[in-house]
Amino acid sequence: MKTSRPGRPAAHVLGGQAPELAYGQASSGDDPPLVLLHGLGARWQVFQPLMLRLAGEFEQYAPDLRGHGTSARTPGHYNIRDFAADAARFIAATGRAPVSLYGHSLGGWIALMTAAEHPELVSALIVADSAIYPEHLDPDLVMNYLSDLPIALRSLAKSLDQLDPDIMSQFRDGRMLSGYAPDELLARVSCPVLLVQGDVSRGALMSDSDVRKATQLIPRAQHVFLPGISHALHAEDAELVAHQIRSFCGAQLK
Repeated sequence: MKTSRPGRPAAHVLGGQAPELAYGQASSGDDPPLVLLHGLGARWQVFQPLMLRLAGEFEQYAPDLRGHGTSARTPGHYNIRDFAADAARFIAATGRAPVSLYGHSLGGWIALMTAAEHPELVSALIVADSAIYPEHLDPDLVMNYLSDLPIALRSLAKSLDQLDPDIMSQFRDGRMLSGYAPDELLARVSCPVLLVQGDVSRGALMSDSDVRKATQLIPRAQHVFLPGISHALHAEDAELVAHQIRSFCGAQLK
């Protein structure tokens, strides 16, 4: 994989296997590796404010999920297991495993599955405002959230233009999360986990019930609540999220 100098994230493509994945990288030599997985409808550039704040502290990689951004499209193959297989392949390709893994929303589901099924690849996991138990998640609410484009996520306009429409179809009809069984999955996550919960009154998706169930099942789980912060988290307050990453991942490295 190509490297870049410390500073602004640079765009690259991971080829050689299908599907090809676009990704951003902020290189900082031998600093600990951090992989960032974005949410539904986004692309790696949503992490740029966060990556700038963590520059010089982590070797950062942020892939576009398949069908998102400029990564290859795979119509009919947008199941959570497809995304998790890509994440594992991407982490292995960095040559820096095990990594700290940050997953936001859909990226959190992918990160949980990746950590459960490939424990050798993940040393620490941050699940950022994912609806861990999505059975009560209203797909229309999510669709409306993306359509309304709150100020913190207006950069998603281009992301949605680049998105394969089949992704939204598979999310809406449930095919995307077919096979996602949180009770079974969470108990298999052996690395330290930080649950970062936004404020439900501001549109956050990780509920108190999600937190309660997850902390009971994940052997090494911690939890932090960010009052007044919406589902956008790192887009709304990149420095606050960067602080949580520094504190949590730094503690695991000691």
